[in-house]
Amino acid sequence: MRIHQKTILMFFILILILATVQIQAQELTTSLTLEDAWQIALQRNLTLQQVEKSIQQAREEIKIQRSGFLPSLDGSASYHYQSQIPSLELPFQIPGQGPINIEAGFKNQYDLNVGVQQPIFTGFRNYHLVKAAREQFQARLAGKESTQNQLMLQIGQLYYNIQSNLLQQDIISQSILRADNQLQKVRSLLEAEQAVPFDTLEIANRKLQQQIQLKNLENVHQILLSQFNYLLNIDSVRAIRKASIQSITLSLNSLGDYQKTALEERPELDQLNFYKNAQSSQIKVFRSALLPQVYASGSYHYAKPGVNFFKDEWADYYMVGINLQWSFWNWGQDYRKVKQARFEYDRLSLQNQDLIKQIEQQVKETYRFLENVREQIELQRKLVDQEQKRYQMTEDMYLQAQATSLDLSDSERRLTEADLLLKEKYMEWYQNHLKMDYVTGTIGQ
Repeated sequence: MRIHQKTILMFFILILILATVQIQAQELTTSLTLEDAWQIALQRNLTLQQVEKSIQQAREEIKIQRSGFLPSLDGSASYHYQSQIPSLELPFQIPGQGPINIEAGFKNQYDLNVGVQQPIFTGFRNYHLVKAAREQFQARLAGKESTQNQLMLQIGQLYYNIQSNLLQQDIISQSILRADNQLQKVRSLLEAEQAVPFDTLEIANRKLQQQIQLKNLENVHQILLSQFNYLLNIDSVRAIRKASIQSITLSLNSLGDYQKTALEERPELDQLNFYKNAQSSQIKVFRSALLPQVYASGSYHYAKPGVNFFKDEWADYYMVGINLQWSFWNWGQDYRKVKQARFEYDRLSLQNQDLIKQIEQQVKETYRFLENVREQIELQRKLVDQEQKRYQMTEDMYLQAQATSLDLSDSERRLTEADLLLKEKYMEWYQNHLKMDYVTGTIGQ
């Protein structure tokens, strides 16, 4: 019975190991999408980790400023040696003892005390400090979203550069295959004395040029992958899934819709508004210095001597009181701080207006680029179809000795260039569409 249980246990352990290995194998072989890359970067990118630390600092700042409402408790201990102490000589004498001299205090003095201070009125200074800290915290959160959007835009643009590189490699590889097929046909014609050696040389040279171009694309691909790994903060990226260009849609919303979305979604606008609110609270903080500051205080002392300076013994006592501070004149420093803070608020307001205009201009430019790329794609598609037909016709004519090898090489070159340009426009559409998502604040959504 025990042997049977051990067999079952080992069987389940084996299944678990196989399942783990299979999952890891799938992770290694699964191609990476742009969304996958974004998720990895949001978790591992070092710049975002730095921003997160600044958010934690802002969160702690709120707690620090809140403590201004609470009483502060302090303790101290002191020892003093006084070389001379005050004395009082009485105007009468004790018979047989001479004049009477009374000393007030002792040379060795000790004091142990605990004090508490509670702000009663500070011109609402603590309230506005907490409010400013909260607004700074919200601004840091909006800044993190802005940094994330910038990071996703960088990753997306690099991702589509890699896609463009892979598509170019495919096109050049197809061109090399066509050159191989042509080379075999020309060699057959050469053996049948229907072609000249120059024809094979022409095709072989073209194939060599394409191989050089392909090798260059492969080297550039490795550089792009290295940059991609850096942004994602990983050692090596998995295979990147090729973008689908067969089901690409070239639809656009209206320019007004994009601009409206941008003004609602861009985190930079929220961040600037939070900074303005924080600066408004900072103005009130500086203004509070023009008002009186009232504090309640109390302290407990255990000292030697105590309140009785005529007895050298330990005694305890306490003190309570109200403290009022009011700066009547400091050569206008507090007033100028308020004025300076207002200038900063006005500067942020102007920056907000400028940012709105920048966003509207960014949306407009990106929209025009998308319209232009869409028109070029539609025209380039027609050109590729025509070049494909031209290549087929030239190839047939060459086999019938009605066209030269130069004609065939030229038609093949034109087809390759047209196809490369079309794929480049596809990637340009993806990149501009990604930029539209960024300038409208909806990237990654």
